[in-house]
Amino acid sequence: MKIHELRGMSVIDRRRLLKILGATAALPVATRLAATDVLMGNAHAQAAQEPMYFIEINLRDQWDHGHVFVAPSLARNVNLRRGATGRLAAIYAPASEIKQVPGTDIFLTNDSLPLEPHVDTIAMIDCCELSAGDIHGHEAANPLRSPGRTKQSNKPGYLPMFNNERGSNHPQGCEAYYSATPTVAALHSHYAKVVDRNTKVGIAFKGVGRTLHTVYHYGAGLPNGELDRLRSRNELFEHFPDTVEDLNVLAKPEDARALTNILRRIDPAFLAKRKVADSGGVQHGANLDEAQRLLYVGEPRVVSLPLTQEETAYWSAGVPAQVSESPRAQIWEQVAWAFKLVSNDLCRTVAIEFDYVDVHDQRQESQVRVQAKQIALPLARLISKLKEAGIYDRTVIAVYTADGSRAPAANSSGDEGKNTIILAGGMVRGGYYGDISVAGNDGDGHVYAYHMPDLASGVRLSTGSTNNSGRVPGSAVWRTVTRALKIPDSYLQFPDVVNAQPLPFMLRA
Repeated sequence: MKIHELRGMSVIDRRRLLKILGATAALPVATRLAATDVLMGNAHAQAAQEPMYFIEINLRDQWDHGHVFVAPSLARNVNLRRGATGRLAAIYAPASEIKQVPGTDIFLTNDSLPLEPHVDTIAMIDCCELSAGDIHGHEAANPLRSPGRTKQSNKPGYLPMFNNERGSNHPQGCEAYYSATPTVAALHSHYAKVVDRNTKVGIAFKGVGRTLHTVYHYGAGLPNGELDRLRSRNELFEHFPDTVEDLNVLAKPEDARALTNILRRIDPAFLAKRKVADSGGVQHGANLDEAQRLLYVGEPRVVSLPLTQEETAYWSAGVPAQVSESPRAQIWEQVAWAFKLVSNDLCRTVAIEFDYVDVHDQRQESQVRVQAKQIALPLARLISKLKEAGIYDRTVIAVYTADGSRAPAANSSGDEGKNTIILAGGMVRGGYYGDISVAGNDGDGHVYAYHMPDLASGVRLSTGSTNNSGRVPGSAVWRTVTRALKIPDSYLQFPDVVNAQPLPFMLRA
């Protein structure tokens, strides 16, 4: 279709028009695609896709989310024996503090209460396939991140995960794992470049403070699957230097008029062909009014990754400081950088890493509450900011306990009990899935039973396991995250996940 308004407009200007269309939340996808037909031709329209963003938060040192979403049966147990040693439950919130979110099986504590406005899009499973590191579960890989990872070095098609990042004491706590399945961040980095070759390769901020530990990011040989590893603030800021964003791309009246005329040429019949229900073009006209307003959004601004004083105050408020040996960045800083990267479309795949401090013989109340605040507060603020930016529905946040997590028993290690996933985003159906209950008494505390959710319905299995059996397979979790990211199944033909199914109860249709 030829329109005279386009004759004096360069290809670059046309693409800038498309960028505005892509960012205009008021326009339905089909309307944007129809406008793309007009601007660039039908072939370009078929390739047009809204970007998906992935933020991966990797927590080391056997992180315990027991004060974030409290297991329902433990929250309801009026005879729970609490304490910092032995088999006592390291859940210190008394019944008077624990709040059940109405209509859900989510129980929050004072430490996690800021998440309450967002729990409809936050899902958590404690009873996932366990980590298997030689030192009570410590590992840099994790079966939820790369299902099928193995220590067998001669397995055909399995490559080393550790080539690009080794702990200083390798392989202690960072065993030599091999895999055929990319970590989700690596796969998303690859697929984001398939969708848009102009986007940047994903990044991993190597934020773990203890030098003997790390987190593996593994591309499995996929083009653009190996993330750019950034090991300091300076490396991060040099990788993403300050840029000027001119938000008045169409500040000239003739450009704005051209865009309006292009969109008005999309008549009701054209919209109907694109399956857009719009009686008489009323909604289409309203969309045009909104688009006209959004063309004038303010003065050019500098996009800068270092946090301003105001941003620092917002992200850091109430978040306990890192207690590891040599923190490279606080967790709230890393989450803030991740938000600035995705909200400005500087990068679509961002993985961050953070560690607490290794705890073995006992878990004090202060330790458990610090961990809860360090994840709950930044996560709540991240979700709020993504919603304000209008991209939460296109963002997936995955929080992994890379070493596995702790059982409720205070002196437990990561090779028993729990391995937790927290998943958030507009595609996620919120809830606490599965359960942990008291199966009996043991010394000063309890025997704990782990009830995984049914893989199809999400309903808690009535019979729980008191050993390390009965856990949600890592392959099912992996497929759930990739489905939330809208990565086509044709990209998932890896031997350890090809027959796995996503967990439908965690996803919105």
